[in-house]
Amino acid sequence: MVWLRREDLEDRELHELSPWATPSRAAGGRRLPEAEDPLRTTFQRDRDRVIHSTAFRRLQHKTQVLAAFEGDHFRSRMTHSLEVSQMARSVTAALRLNHDLAEAIALAHDLGHPPFGHVGEEALHEVMQAHGGFRHNAQGARIVDYLEDRYGHGHGLNLTLATRRSLLKGRVPDGFPLPADLLPKRPPPLEAHVVDLCDKIAYLTHDLDDGLRAGLFTNEQAHDLRLWQLATDAAASPLRQRVISEMVALLVHDLVDTTDASLTARRPGEEPPRIAHSATMAVMAQELLEFLRQSFYRSPRVLTVMEDGAQRIRRLFERLLQNPHELPAAATERLARDGLHRVACDHIAGMTDRYLLRHTP
Repeated sequence: MVWLRREDLEDRELHELSPWATPSRAAGGRRLPEAEDPLRTTFQRDRDRVIHSTAFRRLQHKTQVLAAFEGDHFRSRMTHSLEVSQMARSVTAALRLNHDLAEAIALAHDLGHPPFGHVGEEALHEVMQAHGGFRHNAQGARIVDYLEDRYGHGHGLNLTLATRRSLLKGRVPDGFPLPADLLPKRPPPLEAHVVDLCDKIAYLTHDLDDGLRAGLFTNEQAHDLRLWQLATDAAASPLRQRVISEMVALLVHDLVDTTDASLTARRPGEEPPRIAHSATMAVMAQELLEFLRQSFYRSPRVLTVMEDGAQRIRRLFERLLQNPHELPAAATERLARDGLHRVACDHIAGMTDRYLLRHTP
């Protein structure tokens, strides 16, 4: 027999992964016990379930920064998630962490985003203030645990505890409905922290790329950024695509080098090491973020579209409260358990940008 069985992959993890990694045999189990797959580890199965989910397909038509109708080449929430996944897999492989877990987390990390990006998220949190609030990370956990019930057993995608816990990294509003086994919140595995940093690398560099492509600022303006200058020198070319690629490389390599030093300096059983950039690179990344806030995220072209989307979300929410019969049958079946406000919120959060535009005046 020449093919690798799941047990072979799990044994390889125990021999090759860092003591700080999360091996598949420490995944924490699933809420509904299942027979193991003969080929795939538990985290590989988590990854595959996310990819095949309806919520993941919808990310193709959810805004990253520029709406889909602005152009075919701007990033969507799906392409962003794929880019985060690629980076997180590379970083965790270099650090001997579990790259299958990192990939599953990265692909799922934005499943809970509503239409029209962070402005849409703020609009839903505003209308849900008295009913548990809204955050895309918590909504992502709700999707994989409950709403994406493709198997009909009431446990959503039935992912492992380690993957589910990782989706809750970050703040969760008081009163947001979460399963009892995720409360109280516990520290997520190191792979989740890697995904968090790779998420930032992806949106900083690729939002910069999209802003340049859209003509909202120029290469000359970006040249004032120290990270741009370093990347231009490394690329030995002023071509935008080459410079952006080098910026990604600089940030990724710095993350690996800095984290590797932190991992090496600690022994298993001590306080977990910090996943972070060097102090110098962190400052340059913050400079880039401030530039994007001023030149891209708060530009009239972006804000006009985003605010229109947010207003549509608010109007649709109020309309559904007044006319719950407009909810689809699958949503109305949850009214007795979840209440009208949460069901309406779930329904809107799952919409793509274009669906929201078609169904609101």
